[in-house]
Amino acid sequence: MDDRLFEQVDSELVRRVDRAFDNELMCSQVTFLHGARKLGFDEETALLAASGFGWGMQNGERCGAVTGSLMALGLRFGYRNLEEFPNYKVLKEKQKEFDRRFKEKVGSLYCKEILRANYGVAKERELIYKEERYSICALITAYAVTILDELLEE
Repeated sequence: MDDRLFEQVDSELVRRVDRAFDNELMCSQVTFLHGARKLGFDEETALLAASGFGWGMQNGERCGAVTGSLMALGLRFGYRNLEEFPNYKVLKEKQKEFDRRFKEKVGSLYCKEILRANYGVAKERELIYKEERYSICALITAYAVTILDELLEE
């Protein structure tokens, strides 16, 4: 992970994310809720919709901060029908740019690579907690929110 990431993320945002984690929210919920609020969508539904994506969908796959952000981009740039299908090209570009920026600074899009353990495997999950590998998650999630804000504004 790029050590300069600490310099690029607002420390108050990291503290807010940390408080959300203290309230048992997952990275996916934090990022999707942030995007949903910004776009005027229902917060309760956003929390419910994103609740299954944390810890890399509970098995170390794509980081929940990434999936929550991509879902939020879908709220802004997605499509519901054939008439809106041209939005899909914009959505794909936004998602590609999000992935590029996130991977460039964090080093991976995958939870099991970021935490060097797979949450879906009991022994590895124990390591995540024992060694507090999750302590980096607030910074990573705050960085995802930062990227998301920029891409939603463009």
